[in-house]
Amino acid sequence: MKRSAIASLIGLTLSSYAIADETSNINGINLNPTVVTGNRLPQQLSEVMLSVSVITKEEIDRLQPQDLSSLLQGEPGIETLRSGGLGMQTSIFMRGAGSNQVLVLVDGLKITDEYTNSVPLESIPIAQVERVEILRGNASALYGSNAVGGVIQIFTKSGTANAGPYGSISTGSRNTQNLVAGYNGKYNDTSFNFSFNHQQTDGFPTLNPSQNNQANGIVANLKNNTYESNNISANVSQLIAQGHEVGLKILASETNNTFDSAGNVNGITFNTSPTGFDYLEQMNTKTLISQVYSKDAITDFWNSTVKLGVTNRTYRVNYNDQDLVGAPLGIYNNHQTDLSWINDFVINSNQTLLVGIQTNNLTANVNDIYNNGYGSANFKGTRTVNSIFSGYTAKFDAVGVQVNVRHDYINTGESATTGLFGLSYDLTNHWKLAGNISNAFSAPTSNELYGPYGNANLNPEHDDSQEASIQYLESNTLARIVVFNRTTKNLITNNSSSPYEYENINKASNQGIEFTAKTLIGRATVKASATFQDPVNEITNTQLLRRAKEFGSLDVSYPVDQLSIGAQLVASSATLDASSEKNNGYSVVNLFAQYRYSKNWSANVRVENLFDRSYQQVYGYNTPRVGAFFTLQYSPGKSENKK
Repeated sequence: MKRSAIASLIGLTLSSYAIADETSNINGINLNPTVVTGNRLPQQLSEVMLSVSVITKEEIDRLQPQDLSSLLQGEPGIETLRSGGLGMQTSIFMRGAGSNQVLVLVDGLKITDEYTNSVPLESIPIAQVERVEILRGNASALYGSNAVGGVIQIFTKSGTANAGPYGSISTGSRNTQNLVAGYNGKYNDTSFNFSFNHQQTDGFPTLNPSQNNQANGIVANLKNNTYESNNISANVSQLIAQGHEVGLKILASETNNTFDSAGNVNGITFNTSPTGFDYLEQMNTKTLISQVYSKDAITDFWNSTVKLGVTNRTYRVNYNDQDLVGAPLGIYNNHQTDLSWINDFVINSNQTLLVGIQTNNLTANVNDIYNNGYGSANFKGTRTVNSIFSGYTAKFDAVGVQVNVRHDYINTGESATTGLFGLSYDLTNHWKLAGNISNAFSAPTSNELYGPYGNANLNPEHDDSQEASIQYLESNTLARIVVFNRTTKNLITNNSSSPYEYENINKASNQGIEFTAKTLIGRATVKASATFQDPVNEITNTQLLRRAKEFGSLDVSYPVDQLSIGAQLVASSATLDASSEKNNGYSVVNLFAQYRYSKNWSANVRVENLFDRSYQQVYGYNTPRVGAFFTLQYSPGKSENKK
C-alpha cells in the first residue's frame, strides 16, 4: 500500500473541519467520552496527555465484529494477526512491540499467559465486551511489566438504568451462528447484568496448500477450522451507602476449535496420518476471570478501591485427531491472583495524587508429552510480583502535568523502577501540544527462567520511549497526530543452536507517526487512523517480522431516517515473515448497515471482505474470504429505577 493512500485519508478528514456542523455528539456517539486508562483516573479523552483511544458500545454494535481481533484492527498503532479462523492464536503488535510486550487487561485484571508469555485475546468473547480503551506507548510506570508497547483494557458489560432483557441472534457465511441473551437492570441500589453467549462456525481450512506441501514436510489439511464458544458473564454492584460500593464480576468461557497441526506424522509413534494430510489438532479452552471489589469515599478528598481478582485458564490439546496411540495430549494451566489497593487524593479541582500497592501471583502448570523433544515433560513455575506506584496529575491554566513512578519487585530476583513524565500546553481553546518521556520493562516468565529451555540469568527487557503530539478539538471533531520514538534492549529470544535456551541478545527500535480523527461531514460520521513507522531489528538491521511500515483504516457511516449504512477500509503495507518469506500488502473493505424499525428492535447486516480479496497476515495461513452476516437484535429502552 502506498504511503500517499493513507495520507489522503488524513487530508480528507482534516478538510472536513471547515464544513462540519455544530453538534455535541456524532450521530449519537459521544465524541469526547470519559476514559480511565491514561492515568488510572477518570478523564475526558481530550484531556488525556498520552495517546489513548476508545471503542464504545455504540461502535461495537454498529460494526458487528466477529471477534476482538477484527474490532482492534482499525485502531492506530495496532496490528492484529490471526493464524487462521475464529479461535486461532492472535498476535498483537503495538508500535512494533510484540504480544509479550502488550498488556491486556479485562476489567483491570491481567490475562497474559505465564507459560508462553502471549495474550490469549481469542479467549475473550466479543459478545461480552462493553467498551475497549487503548493506551499506546510505555505504560509500565502505571501498570508494571509487559506494558511496553501499550495497554488494551477491556471492560465487560455492566448494569445500567436501561433495565430489561436484551439479546440477538445472528447467522451467516460458513454456517456462522451467534446467540446472545441477557438481562440488565437496577433495583433500588443494586445494579446488575447477566449475559449468555453461544458462537459457532464451520470456518475454513487453516493452511494455504500452495505454501504448505510435502516439499516442506507439511501437507495442508483441506478440512475446515471449526470453532465453538459458550460463555457467561455476571456483573453485580451494590451501593451500601453514599460513596460506598461493593461489587462482583465474573466472566467464564469454554471454547473448542479444530485446526491444522502443520504435521502429518505422529511425533510419539512416528505413524503417518491415515489420510496422508496433516493431523487436525483439537483444543479445548476454559477461562474464568473473576473479581470482588470495594470502592469507598473515605473523605470528600480521599477515594479508595480494593480489588481481589482471580484468573484461571486451562487448555487441553489433542495433537492428532485420528491417531490417539501414545496419548499425544498437552494440558496447560495458568492461574493468577491479583490484590490491589488504590487511593486517589483530590488535592483541589486541578490536582490529583494517586498512590497504590499491588501483589500479583502467577503460576503455570504444564504436562505436555510433545514438549522437550518427544519425551514426557512436566513443568510448574510460579512468580510473585509486589509493586508500589504513585501518580500526580495537574492542570495549571494552560499547562498540564502528569508524573508516574512505579517499582516492581519479583521474587525470582528481578526488579524494575519505571517512570513517566508528561507535559501539555493549550495553545488555544481548540489546539493542544503534549509530550512525554517514559521507560518500561517486560520481565521473563517462570518458563523462560526455569522451563525446558530456561535461563535463570535472564534480565528483564527494557524500553525507552519519547513522544510528542498535537491535538485539535471542537464540538464535532477530535483529531490527534503523535510522533513517537522507542528503543528496546535485552529482548528475550531462543538461541538458534543447541541447547536452544532463552537469551537476552536482541535489540529493536521503532520511530513513527500516528494519526487519528473522528468528525462529522454533513450527516456522515468519519473515523480515520493511519500509522507510519519503521520497526527495525537492530541486530540484523532488517524490518521486524510481521510488522508493517504503513497501515490504517477509514470508517464512514451515514444515517437515513431509521437506516444507518457504512463502510470500513482496512489497509496494510507488506511485511516480512519467517524464513525470509513476505506477506504482500492488502486492503479489505467491509460493509455494515443497521435498520432500527422500533424503539427496541433493529436488524443488522455486515459484509466482510466485500471484494473477496485473497491476502495473508501470517505466511502460510489463510484469511477469511467474502462473508455476509445478518443479526436481529433487541435492546431495552430507557426505564425508571425499580423500587
